[in-house]
Amino acid sequence: MSSRFFRFTNKSFGIATLFLLSVVQSALGQAPDPDRVISVRLFSDASAVKPGDSVWLGVEIEIEKGWHVYWKTSGDTGLPTEIEWTISEDAMIEPPLYPTPYFYEYQDSASYAYKGKILLLSRLTLPGDGEIPAKTLSIQCDLSALVCNEFNCLPYGKELSLELPIGEKTILVPDHVEKISVSEKHRPDTTPKGTDVSGIAKGGSVGIEWQARDLKKLEVEQFDFFAEGDFFDHSFRPKFERTEGGHLLATLKKSDSMDELPGSVRGVLSHPGLERAWSVNLQIEQAVYGKASETLKNSSLSVAQEGSAAAESELPFLWTLLGMILVAFAIWTYGKTNQPVNSSAQKSRGKALTLAFLGAGVWLGFPKEQNEAGLRWQKWSPERQESLLAEGRGVYVDYTAKWCQSCQFNKRIYESEDMIAQFEKLGIVALKADWTKRGPTILESLESFGRKGVPLNVYYPPVDQGGGSEPILFSEVLTEDSVLTVLKTGKPYLAPESGGFLSILGFAFLGGLILNLMPCVFPVLGLKIMSFVKQAGEEKSKISRHGAVFTCGVVLSFWVLVGVLFALRETLGEDLGWGFQLQEPAFVFLLAVFLLIFAMSLSGVFEIGLSMIGVGSKLSQKSGYAGSFFSGVLATVVATPCMAPFLGVAVGAALTMDLLPAFAIFTSVAIGLSFPYLLLSVFPGWISKLPKPGAWMDTFKQAMAFPLYATVVWLLWTLASLL
Repeated sequence: MSSRFFRFTNKSFGIATLFLLSVVQSALGQAPDPDRVISVRLFSDASAVKPGDSVWLGVEIEIEKGWHVYWKTSGDTGLPTEIEWTISEDAMIEPPLYPTPYFYEYQDSASYAYKGKILLLSRLTLPGDGEIPAKTLSIQCDLSALVCNEFNCLPYGKELSLELPIGEKTILVPDHVEKISVSEKHRPDTTPKGTDVSGIAKGGSVGIEWQARDLKKLEVEQFDFFAEGDFFDHSFRPKFERTEGGHLLATLKKSDSMDELPGSVRGVLSHPGLERAWSVNLQIEQAVYGKASETLKNSSLSVAQEGSAAAESELPFLWTLLGMILVAFAIWTYGKTNQPVNSSAQKSRGKALTLAFLGAGVWLGFPKEQNEAGLRWQKWSPERQESLLAEGRGVYVDYTAKWCQSCQFNKRIYESEDMIAQFEKLGIVALKADWTKRGPTILESLESFGRKGVPLNVYYPPVDQGGGSEPILFSEVLTEDSVLTVLKTGKPYLAPESGGFLSILGFAFLGGLILNLMPCVFPVLGLKIMSFVKQAGEEKSKISRHGAVFTCGVVLSFWVLVGVLFALRETLGEDLGWGFQLQEPAFVFLLAVFLLIFAMSLSGVFEIGLSMIGVGSKLSQKSGYAGSFFSGVLATVVATPCMAPFLGVAVGAALTMDLLPAFAIFTSVAIGLSFPYLLLSVFPGWISKLPKPGAWMDTFKQAMAFPLYATVVWLLWTLASLL
């Protein structure tokens, strides 16, 4: 207690002493006039603003040589430089953007200071919904600072005002626009793409680690980190070192006056070798530090970076792998079609297909520059959401998981420039609730909306758009048009209508039907089409029985699955969502191994029947009714991970119902999955329209291996997120 009191009083006493000394010197006529050592000016980059547009407000500060002012966090001594805005109309002014400070060290004290000329910027947005009676926007700025040199510290306050006309068009002032543009290099930037920032807290220290290629060649001694807020001991200049992996590690000390961890750690990393300093915004997952720091000496708190790019940082790697699969398929196509036995027409078609698949593979897998101005995602937590809503901010929450294909499909809309612009215009904060490894907190939030799984996307409009009303829920499948409409109007895209139990059954059947086109299922059903060809000469009644047995295999498998789901729900006391098996690393790994062996067998590497792991496939390839039955079982096993977008609503509803209605919905999914096979078995005459057996069957079998290879890649990508 005494050391903490001494440190606090030491800093306060130093500031108070300088202040009283300045007052005495001023009274004796010895202290300089603050207006002589500092001058300020308020301006805008526009001479007129249109309702609905945004403009910059700049406070230009010029400090006499030998004097300095302080950053938004002053450090061990001094007072922060702050701005308070007052405006005559309803407009939104964002917090000011500060340039990167420098370390000012004097008599064993370290402060974060500015010297020379600096520019503080704030973004002003004039709402465009409704008439604004005034023709001029009156803006007042109250600037407070402490201007110091080695002998004096002078409190400084200045009231600045600006009259900004409101017109039909925003008119920019070129000189001011250029001044703001030039100042950009002095402000910290977000961490570059590919940079991983993490941290741990132990005892009285906090370590922040940067994994970035750009930092490896820079000298450690020249790094500085300026921490915001009062959590850290600012008299202790952060120490930098290299980890065993070559990453940059900064060690900061916690202030003795702080007993608990803050919700986040913010600051600026600078180095003379960086073009611009890097801003750091880390959210601490656990906010309880404990009164005695001894409780954390043998434990660590992981820290996750806020503000990741709009596009999932892992997705480009997945696209690259899938692109490689397409390139491999293009090479295989060329090899199959460019044979001496093929005609010139067949070779020409083969070359065209090769170029098409090769172009698609290169386009999908070639590394692309992500939009640096894209959506910036923050990690969701109930506390973070409530804090933003209390501020009147608009909040968009994406409940997602890497094993959820619908979730990954929905992410395509976040790359749209119109979407990014709308988020920025309304100041909407994007929060990502990642349920990849599951967790009770996100599950509880999902249940509050009557959902048992992902995807779920929720929008809380800002105050000026009717915020405070009920949150808006989106459909399972997102479209750019529907999301933009909701963001612009603050109203649901479609009014919810009750379609009843029959509509749920219809969605379940449609979802099961669509599953036939998914990469997990299509190769299996493709093989069964070959068995149709072989059975084309058999009697109709036997073919129909094969179709019925296949359907029974699918339906019984779904019944077993829903029974297991409900048994687990009752046993574990929690609700489980569709596709829960992909949350278990062991299941994902075994399924990936099984499909890889199956794919290699299709490619002709070996006969899968010789392997014990290929028992399921061997059973499915039997010519009798057992083969048809186990084909249905196998189709169900590989179908459940490939959740079609329409299945989310139907299955989610099923798991909230009683047992019998849930069985009916799962039966509808099963019938939809087996419907193409059942249809062909009932109308065997259609089978005759299929190609006759021949060499093409071996080619078709080999081609079916590539969708399985792609599925294995996706499963391994999913597995990486679960470990």
